[in-house]
Amino acid sequence: MELFHIHLLGVKDRMYKPKSEIIIDPNKYNNRLYNRVYNANVCVSGDIYTNMINDYNDLLYSQCGMILGDKINMGELIKYACDTNCLNRNELRKMLQDTACLLLKAGINYRELAMEEFRKNNCPEKPSRLHSLYACTEKGIEFWSTQIQDGESDIYRIEVEDQPFVSNDNLLPDNSLSYGDKIQASYKYFHPKNKDLDGIKDEYLVQGRVRLKEKVGEIRRQP
Repeated sequence: MELFHIHLLGVKDRMYKPKSEIIIDPNKYNNRLYNRVYNANVCVSGDIYTNMINDYNDLLYSQCGMILGDKINMGELIKYACDTNCLNRNELRKMLQDTACLLLKAGINYRELAMEEFRKNNCPEKPSRLHSLYACTEKGIEFWSTQIQDGESDIYRIEVEDQPFVSNDNLLPDNSLSYGDKIQASYKYFHPKNKDLDGIKDEYLVQGRVRLKEKVGEIRRQP
């Protein structure tokens, strides 16, 4: 089966060479989502968190002559900034926007933990979202290209040997749900119906042997 994979540069780059083969072993392969869920500070990108803390330390030091350190609870940071009135309105607005971004990313990671719990307990024969290569059809390249905001990427045409599992972005549990409700809502994702699949937002969870046929595009975002 021919599909397309969007590879984020800086993640397992050595695997990606045109006309080569890779094996996605579900017992050994940890994808980028897995690393985000299990290895990042406060369940978000470590770089994002570190950059935010450095920015706010610089800002608070210039305004208040104080550095809060490299491990900060974001709620305590906002409370401190509000109580001391050391930030102006625009600076405080940016802090709130950045914190909202962190909370969104944390919500996504809790969603993935809930979905993995559902899969293990209810349909362990289906592939894990944390141990699969993600792919789409040609129809979905434009949509998925806009969803990957982490950095620069290459787009590969791939040949998949084993039949992949396919579901749809619309079937992911809503981030506003409680953890328990996220687990229950995962049923729809792992049991999609034909009417749920539109080609555009479909995502394929690939495991097994994958042939990288060629690089067909790039995503180069302006800093």
